Amino acid sequence: MTDEFFTTKTSKVVQVGDISHRITVNDRAATRATIFRRITAAGFPAIERSDWAARDMKATFEEDWDYSMIAIHHAGRSYICNPGALQMQEIQSEHKAAGFGDVGYHYGIDCSGFIFEGRDIRYKGSHLVEFNTGVVGIVLLQNLTSVSEGDDDVADVRVMAKENIGYDTTPEIPARQIDALLALIKVLKSVFNIFILGGHREFPFQDGKICPGDLALELVRLLRSQSNLLAPSKV
Repeated sequence: MTDEFFTTKTSKVVQVGDISHRITVNDRAATRATIFRRITAAGFPAIERSDWAARDMKATFEEDWDYSMIAIHHAGRSYICNPGALQMQEIQSEHKAAGFGDVGYHYGIDCSGFIFEGRDIRYKGSHLVEFNTGVVGIVLLQNLTSVSEGDDDVADVRVMAKENIGYDTTPEIPARQIDALLALIKVLKSVFNIFILGGHREFPFQDGKICPGDLALELVRLLRSQSNLLAPSKV
């Protein structure tokens, strides 16, 4: 069966009697559903908000569409490869407490390759500083910094643990998580005119951010070359 979906840039010819009319078609709900179907068809579980027990969105969010960019994040240095549903719930609580009203990311991917719906794709995310319009936010649900990255107390403790007791906290990115991210990028490219892919700190106005971590940033650069996408600095 062929998916039928439309974005705001699509028009359709409708026949009324002997007269043909070209109308603009904008079925964002159908596009959202198509994204889930295509993720599943690519071999990855697509977990909608209701399936990971997301709390209702209490805030009123600005609509967004015609996405052209993707921003990659990591969950932060306090996260490891835990079950994705629990991590999405934790992130939602953190983002609500920070005043975002809901999960700021549109999608989260755990270490097992499960792809979770965050904020409904029909609404602008809250994952970049002053640069969210037209940007899909994807968070990899783990810490993706090397031991010394951050140059702060947390980094100092991690360096000491490595040097003194040989405990290296540098994570690895599971192949399944990478494959799921690449599949999601391909699906998003199939329904939106995506031409920019960047890590959080590569976007304008993100000074001082270490997200998505140097390990994820290296992955982003590789995926850019594989997906024929540009870096944010090219905008």
